[in-house]
Amino acid sequence: MVITGVETVPLGIPVPRPRVSLSDPQPAQSTAFLAVRLRTDAGAVGLGFTSSPVAGRGLRTVVETEFAPLVTGEDPTESERLFAKAQARVRAAGWAGLAARAYAAIDIALWDLKAKAAGLPLYRLLGGARTSAPCFAGDLAPVGSDAGQTVSAARRWVEQGVLGVIVEVGGGDVQLDADRVQQIRDGLGESAWLGIAADGRYDLATALAMAHFYEEDVGIDWIDFPLPVEDRFGYRRLAERMEVPLALGSSFDDRDAFRRVLEVGDVRVLRPDVLRLGGITPLLKVAAVAEAFQVPVVPYRLPEVGVHLACGLSNVPMAEWGSWLAPAFSDCVAPQGGRLAPSDRPGHGLDLNPAAESRFRAE
Repeated sequence: MVITGVETVPLGIPVPRPRVSLSDPQPAQSTAFLAVRLRTDAGAVGLGFTSSPVAGRGLRTVVETEFAPLVTGEDPTESERLFAKAQARVRAAGWAGLAARAYAAIDIALWDLKAKAAGLPLYRLLGGARTSAPCFAGDLAPVGSDAGQTVSAARRWVEQGVLGVIVEVGGGDVQLDADRVQQIRDGLGESAWLGIAADGRYDLATALAMAHFYEEDVGIDWIDFPLPVEDRFGYRRLAERMEVPLALGSSFDDRDAFRRVLEVGDVRVLRPDVLRLGGITPLLKVAAVAEAFQVPVVPYRLPEVGVHLACGLSNVPMAEWGSWLAPAFSDCVAPQGGRLAPSDRPGHGLDLNPAAESRFRAE
């Protein structure tokens, strides 16, 4: 089996809960989404996808000009060799950023084809650790969202068995952060899982004060990315002061960044981003390193892939669920009985929604 064609499908996916970033105060109304179909001489088609808040046209350009020629004529089961070949292709310009996000779509499509060739659902090809995984809601509480609305939405899922919710903080008003988190805890009850994600927005003094409040007064289960990633001294101080696990990794671009924080020992949960790393192939390397340090991995967002990782790998104990890209697919990944279960179809089991292809097409 060899790859005979590469098709790109650019879409603009509406954002259900527009969010404000610190770099752009205007809420984003859509997310740039790029689907990639790899066609083969055997008739099998692999579907991959990626997304970015910016540079959507750039993703398509990189796939079509750099990576499509690179994989055409190649055996799709050789994902490791093709990943190394892709990195070498863009070494002069740099892998991190646009190139990695673009190749992630290729890599996910390769794994879809590999699983289809084996006649297995992707999670079983990855190891088949379990058939479903617990999950938490990741898209219900963006920065500045109304706490009452978050509680109303999250409570329905928690009552069905979803672990809880992760709350984004760090919008600039620490009192607002404190009030929102406390309201959400009060609304969901003490037994619900509650995580905090700051996206590196706190300085050390604020992080120390807020971490103490979150841990002692609210009761949280982890705090994710509280400081800028380069503040290693700050992470050491936080780790010394807190019992609650520190999570980190959604901004890391390669395996070595994860290895370095594991060697220091401050971080107790890794949060790799499949798209930022460049696909499933590099994320598996991160998971292997983490397992050697006995540190769990909880992939950042992208439940369409995260559910296969959580069910395929023993050191991925749960998945983050959200509807970020759900409109693009015919069958959405959604909790059933509080858990996420991957498709049992060969491959990852996802198909593009034909209506979305026409309605959200972006040229």
